[in-house]
Amino acid sequence: MACAGLADEKPAASGEPAKTPYAPEDTSAPESVNDDPFSPAYTGVASRAKIPAQRGDEQRTRLRFRLEIWELETKAIALKLDEIHGPGDLASWRKELLADVTAKLVHAPVLGLDERTGMIAESIFERIYPTEYEPPELPPSNLDPKDAKPGNSAWERWLAAAGKHAVPTSFETRNTGQTIEAVVQPVRAEPGSWDASISLSVVDLPGMEHFGADELLIGMPAFTSARGRGIVRLTEGEWRIFSALEAPRKKLEAGAGTRSWLTLVQVDRVR
Repeated sequence: MACAGLADEKPAASGEPAKTPYAPEDTSAPESVNDDPFSPAYTGVASRAKIPAQRGDEQRTRLRFRLEIWELETKAIALKLDEIHGPGDLASWRKELLADVTAKLVHAPVLGLDERTGMIAESIFERIYPTEYEPPELPPSNLDPKDAKPGNSAWERWLAAAGKHAVPTSFETRNTGQTIEAVVQPVRAEPGSWDASISLSVVDLPGMEHFGADELLIGMPAFTSARGRGIVRLTEGEWRIFSALEAPRKKLEAGAGTRSWLTLVQVDRVR
């Protein structure tokens, strides 16, 4: 995910110290990516990024970006948020969560990045699933329909296996797991603050849905997704709430749950 870099400063007025302009943002994405996992030229995010030439003449602040996803009871989050009035209250609540055995820390990715430099990290399980099937086979030519009688072992064997003869012929791939992208840049108007452009995606496969007769064994995957994308202003070293969403459902037949994912974000300077 990319956000526009800050524009260059205008020349300082006479008598004022000159300000160093910010260089345009660079990202870790390669110039071209082949994201087809079946292609011999597949690169994915493991491709090495091209280092922009201007980086050799720049000073960039080293940062640590942290994100935590906590799974909690939805009502408990709502009640606690009524007591959160500032970053100190949020920091105290997080300490309580770390000591609470009932609170579940689902994900806690960390990115070590430089200011105005995009970073992407993935933890992926590639799921390959069928999208088209061939219908069950017709009975072999040596089986005469007139002989379809109880006790005919050849016919009974074919009938027992006929429902399993739907053969997948086309496939697709979908990544499940966690993907996080971030770009962080300083805020001139608020020293000690950073604008973070964040994109988070968590995809899972809780099960398969079956279509047609049960005997055909034709199943299609049912994916769950939890996503967040946006720009937030962070005070250096302080946690901020990024989102609170219904926790992904773990079973296909489950309805809306009573638990939610609380996402916290923080950026800090590496000293």
